[in-house]
Amino acid sequence: MTKLPSKFTPDYQDEFFLNLDRILVPIGGKKFECTGLELAFYIAHEYGSHLDLLHIGTDPGDNIQGYLDKLAKFEVEHDLVVRKGKNVPKTIIEYWQEKKHNLVLMSGRRRPTLLDKIFIPSISNSVIPQIDAEVLQIFHPLMQKVSDQLKNIAVLLPYSHRDPFLLRWASAIAAPQKGAKVKVYHIAQVPETVPLSGAAEEEVIQNEEKQFKKYIKEFSKIFGQIIQPRFILGHGVLGALESIFEKDEPDLVIIGKTKEHNFWQRVVVKSLSSKIRDKLLEPSICIHHMR
Repeated sequence: MTKLPSKFTPDYQDEFFLNLDRILVPIGGKKFECTGLELAFYIAHEYGSHLDLLHIGTDPGDNIQGYLDKLAKFEVEHDLVVRKGKNVPKTIIEYWQEKKHNLVLMSGRRRPTLLDKIFIPSISNSVIPQIDAEVLQIFHPLMQKVSDQLKNIAVLLPYSHRDPFLLRWASAIAAPQKGAKVKVYHIAQVPETVPLSGAAEEEVIQNEEKQFKKYIKEFSKIFGQIIQPRFILGHGVLGALESIFEKDEPDLVIIGKTKEHNFWQRVVVKSLSSKIRDKLLEPSICIHHMR
């Protein structure tokens, strides 16, 4: 994870969320999209948003309808819009341009290898760079979770202007659920030559932990949501996260990512968020694409 910056104070940016009145959720009728629908309902419930569920084709399928029936208890205003079109990404973009949704939720498949990324078509990669709005991209877990199990939410902060957005998503998802927890993880990276057992006693590590916990405490006050800091020592980010998540077993991991606008960024240069997504296969992964 990113090292803590020297100037480290919460920067509360809420102008985007003041107008979260319309959310677009493209659905193809696949079972793996159910997690994305679930998150859409949580966010819409928290902000009083209208959901447009867009299906390109004729029948969105029994999987989606069954899930909508389960989530009806949230009483979220939503429309199921069915449109014809052979070019799915183009049709999604055109519908977004028509309604100007404030947020788009895209469900994605994991494509961990270079060959997967080259030969498996990605609707999300075609749509996300063309939409001038925030995008949440959800990668489904290996085992589909039912709607009362997305309660253990992990957040990985980049320590930038994205922080309040990522924490706001976590709070919105947790708020409608009784007993839901939001945990923010920071990994203090220790050189391979230094044993982890003794690193915790180093003054620089102790100061880093105090600074991180103070930062999260301030955000808890801002959002009115208890956010639990998790300060971890590790030699590497991926190995540390894998070990942590085996114990904590999060249902959802939220990370931020800048939109990729070209082939090189999407396929060749693998970002940390992509590595985390491909490595941590059990929980759902929710990537927030910044404009």
